[in-house]
Amino acid sequence: MIKLPAIFKDHAVFQRDKEFRVWGDTDSNDININIYDEDGAVINKCTVTSKDGCFIAKMSPVEAGGPFRLEINGTDDAIVLDDVYFGDVWLAGGQSNMEFKLRDIKDASEEIAESDNDRIRFYNVPQIAWLGAELEQAEVASEWQPCNSAIAGDQSAVAYYFAKALTEESEGIMIGIINCSWGGTSASAWMSRDKLLEYKETAQYINAYDEAVKDLTGEAYEEAYAEYVIYQAEFDKNVGNYYMTAENPTWDEAISLFGENKYPGPMGPKNWTRPCGLYETMIKRIVPYGLMGCIFYQGEEDDNRPYSYKRLLTSLIEQWREDFLDKNLPFIVTQLPIFVNEGEDDYKNWPFIREAQYEVGETVGNGCAVVLEAGEYHNIHPTNKETVGYRLAFQALHKVYGCLSRWEACGPEYDSSFTSGDSLYVDLKCCESGLMINGDDDFLTDVHMMDYLPSDSGFEIAGCDGVYYSAKAQVLRGETVSDDNTGTEALDNSFGSESDDEVNDFYDPLYDDEPDQTASSLGSILTLKLTSESVPEPKYARYFWKNYGKVRIFGANGIPLAPFRTDKNDGAKANGSRMGDIIDV
Repeated sequence: MIKLPAIFKDHAVFQRDKEFRVWGDTDSNDININIYDEDGAVINKCTVTSKDGCFIAKMSPVEAGGPFRLEINGTDDAIVLDDVYFGDVWLAGGQSNMEFKLRDIKDASEEIAESDNDRIRFYNVPQIAWLGAELEQAEVASEWQPCNSAIAGDQSAVAYYFAKALTEESEGIMIGIINCSWGGTSASAWMSRDKLLEYKETAQYINAYDEAVKDLTGEAYEEAYAEYVIYQAEFDKNVGNYYMTAENPTWDEAISLFGENKYPGPMGPKNWTRPCGLYETMIKRIVPYGLMGCIFYQGEEDDNRPYSYKRLLTSLIEQWREDFLDKNLPFIVTQLPIFVNEGEDDYKNWPFIREAQYEVGETVGNGCAVVLEAGEYHNIHPTNKETVGYRLAFQALHKVYGCLSRWEACGPEYDSSFTSGDSLYVDLKCCESGLMINGDDDFLTDVHMMDYLPSDSGFEIAGCDGVYYSAKAQVLRGETVSDDNTGTEALDNSFGSESDDEVNDFYDPLYDDEPDQTASSLGSILTLKLTSESVPEPKYARYFWKNYGKVRIFGANGIPLAPFRTDKNDGAKANGSRMGDIIDV
């Protein structure tokens, strides 16, 4: 008998141009694998010997194409997969904002009605929090689904728009999306125990879990969990009905009416938020499936540990690259957008997470999608997922496929800074087309040389004491440098390519008074002069160091300036989190 992982089904998408792997359990000594094209001709084959009831075949790469037939033959049985394609497979990971379904976006019915796309297929890894019969039954029922209006509404909205954007640039290449996400999960849920124990910043998740369950017997936990399931189902029903019928519903009133919210339930081996849990029941069930890369949207559930998030995210990327047998596996991070709950203080904790996401995405990973403006007040699940999906796709098209230049894929970014007298000067890169201001009417307008940016733009400066004050920001000069177009080398030219922009002439309005010259004509680097009457000797600067606010500054391509600070030794601290006190290690 041959048993393959559940992800090997009809209509599957396999990764083109990379080692093709097939694995599973068998009682046969030898396994023969053949791939047939539409005409019945063998285009790839191999024979592999099993060991201890398991086998893994590592076959030569297959070019993009299909439909193909995959046959896995043992001594007494065979498995046949029909209508499979070789294209680009992307793993969509994270928590609720990656899980967020297309049917829940604004104007969902219009998008779903137009969602038929014969070059996108989805596989949703079953969401079961513990190993056993329930997981195995869910895996049997799982399937690869071609994208159409019948199933699109149940797919990850971010992943849908990401795939849609890729197909708009590709030349017939099938895009496969493996959705491996679950709401309310820390990044620690998607990693192994051994990996988490490697560093003190990540070991804290294991230590907290072990402490929480140390006095629970198996029987006591099963009883507590069963009680929770019954209680929470009634609570959720009552609260949901209250929010639909009350004139001015509030969370505090809901709690007073229906009691404590016990979500996510007692910590233990059936709690999906536990560290390592979904790594065991979801990630490990699909490794080492061949991937083009990963897109990741997560961080909200780790907002009480902002200082250790950089190490946590770095370790997760390391883990997945090891498990998927690809040390250079592209990994693109989504930076958290604006958010604050109604009546909640701005704890200034998300800026630390955004900083970690940007740095890890740009160094360890293969890009960070800046989606700052795509959040919502009092809604941790914003409905604008098109922006997120396309920004992730821009990063992939630049860093992985090499067919967008950096200034097309990225918004303005911090480059460097220096102090002179009572002013601090900040150089911004990726400004080939200049800056734009988002006004109160939400229309973008050009920034001109010598203009002052709006007073609420979010720029601050501080002296040696680290006390920040709002700063005036004036655009002084522009300069063009060539785009280095760094990133993962494209597999081939199937997605096209564009050459870097030529270097333009240097222009400095301090020495050349040309009237009404717009920043859009001045090149890739812009310099901002920051001043404040409260800071006569500035040392530090930062931009948008808050959880929520009006996002004012954009590049001409519509992508916002990425939040930054000029020095991590500025003494900044978070004031708390929506999950309670900040946990520091």
